[in-house]
Amino acid sequence: MFFAGMFLLHAMVFWNLREKVCKGYPDFAIFYTAGTIVRRGLAGRLYDTHLQFQIQREFAAQVYIRQGALPYNHPPFEALLFAPLAALPYPSAYAVWDLLNLGLLCILPILLRPHVPLLQRHNATLWWLAMLAFFPVFAALLQGQDSIPLVLLFALAYIALRKNQEFVAGCWLGLGLFRFHLVLPLMLILLLHRKGKALAGFLLVALTLGLISVGVVGWHEALRYPAYVWQVENSTGGSTSLISAMPNLRGFVHMFLAWTPRVEVGVSFLSALLLLAASLRWDSSGSSRRSDLSFSLAVVATTILSYHVLAHDLCLLLLPLLLVSNQLEQLRWIDAKRKLALLAPMAAIYLSPLLMLLWFRLGEFSLVAPILLLWFYGISRELSGPAARPRSKTA
Repeated sequence: MFFAGMFLLHAMVFWNLREKVCKGYPDFAIFYTAGTIVRRGLAGRLYDTHLQFQIQREFAAQVYIRQGALPYNHPPFEALLFAPLAALPYPSAYAVWDLLNLGLLCILPILLRPHVPLLQRHNATLWWLAMLAFFPVFAALLQGQDSIPLVLLFALAYIALRKNQEFVAGCWLGLGLFRFHLVLPLMLILLLHRKGKALAGFLLVALTLGLISVGVVGWHEALRYPAYVWQVENSTGGSTSLISAMPNLRGFVHMFLAWTPRVEVGVSFLSALLLLAASLRWDSSGSSRRSDLSFSLAVVATTILSYHVLAHDLCLLLLPLLLVSNQLEQLRWIDAKRKLALLAPMAAIYLSPLLMLLWFRLGEFSLVAPILLLWFYGISRELSGPAARPRSKTA
């Protein structure tokens, strides 16, 4: 009933915003723009903001709040994926993209089912409803973002790690470089834990995607890409309103301190400490329980310390939500304080009215960061504490 209530709330909000969606307000506009540029044979000007704005005025002329281009700041290779969709009218392309994302959500529980006993004990329909009831998933679908494919790649990396296929895990993470700011922290955690084969797979895929990018936009535009991303981040990402919408350490600190170079260094230092803590807590003992908690801790750490994180990026938390729930369900007994440290943050981030209040009404979505920090603490404490007793088969 709870999942159904959250899903109906999301559906109602989506319906109320349907006109703005059709007019081109969502973030999907950047992908449609990139696909259109590639289709027109202008890929060499992919990061020309004047060209981007010109194209966006063609299909989103009624977005009056947009006085310039909503910049496409993703790697060149991703633009190829949206070139076929750009052959459709914008509303149709948006609908097809969301349907593809819904298909990926349907695949997710099926892929994880053999490795997560909790999925085997309940009907798959429940898990599909649970995913649609998760606010970040709603935000990703509403914005037409690419966060859900990244969740799938993280899930495939998790499965590979469970099978001790580190090289394959690195390859899956390498394919997620279209959101490099979320993939790199997890790869650093694996690297600090001496997952050399994972790094090899990651670098192989990264090199391949780099060559594809050069083939799409040319050497000059490819080499200019890092500077372009930094320029976009400083111009749009540096705004107070956008940083306040980031549920990460950067956004939370910005609530109390002006964003200065000194503060940025301090946040970087704290992020490094979180990264190191997640790496030190990683457990390779072979226990499925501890490996699941280790992976969950790494994903939570990734969302907290990443430099640029928005509501839809929290889709990644679907994995730790599932894995931690699975471990709690299998336990016969766990100390009340330890249980609360795990369950309270999980309940809070699943409460859509709270997240909608922070995002839509207050514009302070960065207040989600303390919740994630508490969850990080709870999982970390569970990894460092005494082992809990598993539930007996007769229980």
